[in-house]
Amino acid sequence: MFGRGRKASVEASADADAARGASQDVDRVGPFDAADAPQDDVHRLDLGALRIPTLRGVQMQFQVEEATGRPVTIIITDGRSAMEVAVFAAPKTTPLWDEVRAEILETLQAVGGAEGEGPFGPELRMRLPTNRPGETIPGRMIGIDGPRWFLRAVVTGPAGQDLSAGPLLDETLRRTVVVRGDEAMPVRDPLPLRLPKEVAESDGEPQETEQGATARPEMPGPGVRISETR
Repeated sequence: MFGRGRKASVEASADADAARGASQDVDRVGPFDAADAPQDDVHRLDLGALRIPTLRGVQMQFQVEEATGRPVTIIITDGRSAMEVAVFAAPKTTPLWDEVRAEILETLQAVGGAEGEGPFGPELRMRLPTNRPGETIPGRMIGIDGPRWFLRAVVTGPAGQDLSAGPLLDETLRRTVVVRGDEAMPVRDPLPLRLPKEVAESDGEPQETEQGATARPEMPGPGVRISETR
């Protein structure tokens, strides 16, 4: 009797722990490392070093390198604001965002750039050049440190000024997974990306994903130019 009762109690405890774990997976906030990715039902596009969720109301657009067909720019847009996402190799122990942020802030202060606090921690507020000579628009640069990787996101449009204006972009970033891999890479080198099969097999046509997001293999209409920070 005692043995059976104890076994039932242990099984019940395990079920409760699993339920709590599932609930915590839903509520956890990323971006996540692949080793710590939540077990959820979110569909994510496989971009190589990034797994980006396909939330309804969001589009993903890519600028690809002509010679290789690999993405060099990933733009996520909700129709009003846009977020460019990139991911880089980072040191094993030292956070990279503090160092990068200080370097960029030093160059921005002369043109009115400033540091602020956002939903993902310290970020930079700046003016970004467009493809029109002399024209700039407001933007925010977000940096997130992970184990041997550094994710950078640059937000423009209304959410480039108003922290509450891009909830779908924030949610996309929170549910993104980074796949660093074991390969040794120089610090600050971009991690390798590839077009997801949903786009690579589409011959350039927009593709509707499971949860309603659309992937397009071209740059968004406004054509905002964001230079690489090295």
